[in-house]
Amino acid sequence: MWYDESTGTVRDEPFLDLSAAGLNLVDYGIMSEQGLNDLILDPNFEENGLFYVIYNGYRPDGTGTFIDERLLCFGTNADRTEADTTTWYEVLELVQPARGHNGGQLHFGPLDGYLYISTGDGGGTGTGETGGASGGDDHGAIGNGQDLQTLLGKLLRIEVNGLEPYNIPEGNPFVSNPDALDEIWAYGFRNPWRWSFDRLTGDKFIGDVGEVDWEEVSMERADSEGGLNYGWRLMEGPMCYEPIEDCDPDGTLEQPIFSYPHENGWCSVIGGYRYRGQNIPTLYGNYVFTDACGFYDVKFWTLTEQADGTWTEKPLDIQVPGGFVPWEETRFGFGENNEGELYLCTQQFVYRLKYDPADGSSPIAPNEALHFTPNPVSIGSDVTLDVGSESILNRMRITDSSGRLVHDVNLETASAPYVWNTSGMQPGTYIIEAWVLNEPEPIRGKLSVVRI
Repeated sequence: MWYDESTGTVRDEPFLDLSAAGLNLVDYGIMSEQGLNDLILDPNFEENGLFYVIYNGYRPDGTGTFIDERLLCFGTNADRTEADTTTWYEVLELVQPARGHNGGQLHFGPLDGYLYISTGDGGGTGTGETGGASGGDDHGAIGNGQDLQTLLGKLLRIEVNGLEPYNIPEGNPFVSNPDALDEIWAYGFRNPWRWSFDRLTGDKFIGDVGEVDWEEVSMERADSEGGLNYGWRLMEGPMCYEPIEDCDPDGTLEQPIFSYPHENGWCSVIGGYRYRGQNIPTLYGNYVFTDACGFYDVKFWTLTEQADGTWTEKPLDIQVPGGFVPWEETRFGFGENNEGELYLCTQQFVYRLKYDPADGSSPIAPNEALHFTPNPVSIGSDVTLDVGSESILNRMRITDSSGRLVHDVNLETASAPYVWNTSGMQPGTYIIEAWVLNEPEPIRGKLSVVRI
């Protein structure tokens, strides 16, 4: 299916028909975890016309097995409007032990350009007993998530070459380890089927589906060198799973930034995006996500990072004309365009999220909301922040491009404008958040620091 974003219409002819390339989605059933998992355009798509698809099924030539997962590169016609299913190359094959937990979302790194691939642990369901060790993973003594000799239950990083074999980036964490596979970037996942990059900072946000008790959202900072262990099946969310006690004696496992229990019917986290668009100012910098069983009163949530590095959760109200169709729009997914604006997909429609005037904020671009003098500013020079003659500034926070807190000050005597010196700051782009008196939400802007 080809979606024309400029008009909101869907073209009559599909962009890609995988049934003509060896896959019939109907064979998997409506609620199956198999099928077409993701499609991503090559960063040079306009020039080379290549794109990548990860799916379960046979190869276009009819070989292979029905449940195995494949990363394929396809070409397109000269107009880039239709896939050429006769021009393809199998980049990677993931042999699946069962139907389920395929992961399978693709993203090119905004900072390094490599292709990242999430993979599930191969499926399996347990007894349903709470408290850990419910037998939900029968993939060996330690499970596929912890097994560095399999690509399942991992986040992979490779350098793709279109219709040619991929390369292993030299900086991958296990390249020199004979007991691990070179493609692995991070491990310890159960079913990270929806994850994303923060398009501003390069941080990764990973929704990982739990077994019986917990769902979780994990994070990896942009400056990570990889090799982190996110816990499954030693842990499920914040809880020990197998063993049920003393599962992280050295404190080396990465803990989720947010986890929630299977209460009120929640069952399967669906990772979303950290909003970096310009049309919804009250949402800027918040991570948006949902749950596959979100047909109750609360369907969506946001996570907001605090100055101390913790994250707070609150419900997000998304309203659509006429309301969501009962029992027909119960599964949700998020998408992001090149400007950082968000889309919501259901079984029925694709919605574009937009500003609601009832929020009380104007859709102002971040670099226009605050005014800095000068901007850009050279290292070691003073810079002045002005929030306007009618506003009183009482707090300011600065984060760098990796999301790290650089400066956070509560003014004892509220004042505007505010002047500070950039000594000690590195060249780059910084996000400035300013709180004015009697306003609960900050206004934001971008400051460029340069070396002269």
